[in-house]
Amino acid sequence: MSSLRKIAAILSIIALAFVVRGLTANFVRAHFDDPGWFQSGSFRIFDQQARDVLNGRESVFWISDSTRTDLIQYPPGNVVWVSAIYALMGERSPISVQRVQCFMDALAVVLILAVAVTAYNWTVGIAAGLLAALSPLLSLYAATPGADVPTNWLILGAIWFLLLAYKRKSIGFAIGGGTLLGLSCWV
Repeated sequence: MSSLRKIAAILSIIALAFVVRGLTANFVRAHFDDPGWFQSGSFRIFDQQARDVLNGRESVFWISDSTRTDLIQYPPGNVVWVSAIYALMGERSPISVQRVQCFMDALAVVLILAVAVTAYNWTVGIAAGLLAALSPLLSLYAATPGADVPTNWLILGAIWFLLLAYKRKSIGFAIGGGTLLGLSCWV
């Protein structure tokens, strides 16, 4: 497969992933008030903690009131993720989180493609990327605002790094893979 065909295939897969995630996001957005489609209770916790962090009322890593055990319900990465999106987008809503997640998840199909190419070959990589772009489950997960989706990207990156470490006999890639796995625990 020529380089031009590879680039065209990757760009087509990314475009397809954007379309599928965009359509799914539109569906989920229309159901933000339906607990059957959107975990509004869980998101409300992230939302409130993120707002408190951005307003200076709470710290990400320090809980000043020991009776507030509700603040340690989720890892600190959840609050960091939602707070960062609110700060970058200038909008404090589940829609802003959804937009960022869908955008980044559409690009994450490239990680799936890279893992398959590294483990097997370009034909398998293109097929894996195409299936990931079309996957309704991956798309629904990306379109549901929350803080769990970035964990997927970290784990996919870790898998890719660990494959590269094995193939290239590189301790640097192994350490990078371990670091990404450790970060995924915080998120």
